[in-house]
Amino acid sequence: MMKENIVFVFPGQGAQYIGMAHDLFKEYAVVRHTFEEVCDISHKNITQACFNGPQEILNKPEFTSLGTLAHSVSIARIIESYFNAPLYKIAYAVTGHSMGQYSALHCAGSLSFEDTVKLLSARSTYMSMTSAEGGGMACIVGLDKDAVEMCLMAATGRGFASISNHNAKDQFTISGQSDALDAVIERAKEKGAKIAKKLNVSVPAHCALMENAKILLNHRLESINLVSPKTRWFSNQSAQILSDPQDVKSALIGQMTQGVRWLDIMEKFPEHNITSAYELGPGRTLTGLINRAKVGVVARKTNSLTNVINMLTCLSQSIKR
Repeated sequence: MMKENIVFVFPGQGAQYIGMAHDLFKEYAVVRHTFEEVCDISHKNITQACFNGPQEILNKPEFTSLGTLAHSVSIARIIESYFNAPLYKIAYAVTGHSMGQYSALHCAGSLSFEDTVKLLSARSTYMSMTSAEGGGMACIVGLDKDAVEMCLMAATGRGFASISNHNAKDQFTISGQSDALDAVIERAKEKGAKIAKKLNVSVPAHCALMENAKILLNHRLESINLVSPKTRWFSNQSAQILSDPQDVKSALIGQMTQGVRWLDIMEKFPEHNITSAYELGPGRTLTGLINRAKVGVVARKTNSLTNVINMLTCLSQSIKR
């Protein structure tokens, strides 16, 4: 269907902001319907949180996850309506960052929308229930992996901390207990990091502190009907394309305690002759990471009505006639 190989990428927690998707909500009935579905299934006013906040409510894991899902799937549905085809027929591949993996799996035809909403809601609850007191995440930019691992040694005697996301050659996310994160941040600044700061995240995701959440999610996934993705889906943990439903479930479970290998995923794109990427959802973090990675892929954001319209124009030029 497409002249080029396109990957759709889905953002995770941290991309949210008050007002996200509001312009799309006013313009498209399919967006209004998507947000209504999420509210009905979750029994939470996700629309209110996304459009009006307050920020402390939107930043709660469940509201963040479900709001980001609603925004991402809304844009996917705009594309599907415009081209009268499911997204997996247009996409050469899909992938997501952290909880964005669930958005990607739904759009790949692997999970029903209802199951996706319920899984993300449960996942957020499990993470909040089992997070260590005072735990969170921090961002370090400007150091290579060896240097970051040396910085982690500063946490000795202060608590637990580990690398949770490897987003670029010099960009990492650290998860752990609060005192340990403070020690790592201080050491990273001494080492010359461009950025070393805590993130506005209330749980230490993707690390050993989420072991109990991992066990709970494993039980929850046993009752979920997950089928093979209908297009290529890159796993966060292995950076490999997975198709077997049980392998996909195992990847979602493993994601709770293992890091996101986003750099490795991006570096796989040239092997598949992927030349364009579209970030479906709020923010532009993944767009920036892909463009800066210099892997021969042009990435575009869709975080506004104007950007969505531009995306539709670009996709139209890629359709085989």
